[in-house]
Amino acid sequence: MIPVALSKDLAPGDIAPARHRGLSLVLWRDEAGIAHAWEDRCPHRGVRLSLGFMRDNRLACLYHGWQFDTEGRCRAIPAHPELNPPSTIRTRPYELIEKAGMIWVDLTSGDDRPLIAPAEGIWHGARSLGIRATEHDTRAALVMDEGQWRLSADRLLALHTPVEGITMVHLAVRDASHREQAASWLLRLRDTLEETSC
Repeated sequence: MIPVALSKDLAPGDIAPARHRGLSLVLWRDEAGIAHAWEDRCPHRGVRLSLGFMRDNRLACLYHGWQFDTEGRCRAIPAHPELNPPSTIRTRPYELIEKAGMIWVDLTSGDDRPLIAPAEGIWHGARSLGIRATEHDTRAALVMDEGQWRLSADRLLALHTPVEGITMVHLAVRDASHREQAASWLLRLRDTLEETSC
């Protein structure tokens, strides 16, 4: 599982792009508050679904307005309102879990996937930040092993690599009153890492 965003940054009705190692994703939250992760490509003409909009609790493509339900199946084609789209017209969904104030997506195809952080209880997303540094350098600065996350008593750090040379770091805290302090710490870390790698 890869951490791709903070839960607080995706409200009901929100649509957001995410990337990991060049793979483009669209994240969106339906009216019931359930988050979804799909390949960021409309099966009709390949337009990014992250450019789309919400219509009747469906994610609609900006280009021709094709609407996809929470399972990724096309339910409406505005140019043909009487047509019941075939069940084969659908997006490519990814398994998504929300835990510890973060959105985790399974981008692997098998049981050999990394585990999400075993952070129990309530966590509060503090900040997501892109750092112009390699994953290796970012891991070294964060004292992280091979996994996607590091858990301390009051902070959870998780990372992924949208593209080579950029590392996204997501930070959550146990105590909501520590969000601002933790976010400032992450900004200082980014500045230090970027100065060192430039």
